Amino acid sequence: MRPSAVAVDVDGTITDMRKNLQCNAMEALRQVHSEGTPVILATGNVLPIAYGLSRFIGLGGTVVAENGGVVCHDERVEVLGDASKPRQAFEHLSSMTALDRLFTDEWRMSEVALRGKVDPQWVIDQLKDFPVRVQASGFAIHIMQQDHCKMNGLRKAAEMMGIEARQIATVGDSDNDVSMLKGCGRGIAVGNATAAAKEAADEVMPGKHGEGVVQALKALGLY
Repeated sequence: MRPSAVAVDVDGTITDMRKNLQCNAMEALRQVHSEGTPVILATGNVLPIAYGLSRFIGLGGTVVAENGGVVCHDERVEVLGDASKPRQAFEHLSSMTALDRLFTDEWRMSEVALRGKVDPQWVIDQLKDFPVRVQASGFAIHIMQQDHCKMNGLRKAAEMMGIEARQIATVGDSDNDVSMLKGCGRGIAVGNATAAAKEAADEVMPGKHGEGVVQALKALGLY
């Protein structure tokens, strides 16, 4: 079935591992969007960056930001996540060692994101008694509410768009994409995806990063 929308991860999916955007992916997504299939950016990044990226690529500005904690459609913003417990967890970690939050956390509303220099397993172990989830994306370590995930954000985005989540196809590469790869109508992992993302997906493309995105759009009959 032809999807009514496509949700695509950013870091590691339409970028390489140095966070450089892949021109082939941007051009393909722009064409898909211009031909009538909305493209949603579903990312761990904050809303100002995700929204700006969407508009500059030539998409419509519909984004699921902060791993599902913030959703924007038609310039209407919904905040689904609560950062209070993640912030308390961060204060606990900071009492033991010096930690750096991402520069973009200045705009983060629903979670806390740490630079990837710290061992994710150490963070998980230290926060085992806190009501939070810890997820490493390969680019940052996110501390969030226990039920926080990209799929929650996509359900809200679908509601705002007047479609159902099962009508959305998803493309991703990382553990934080697992919920949307499993939960939407069709999930596609790019070739550089983690083992968990590949297992969650319905299909895995051979191409990495942008090349895999282009292959995914072709497999969906959109490009």
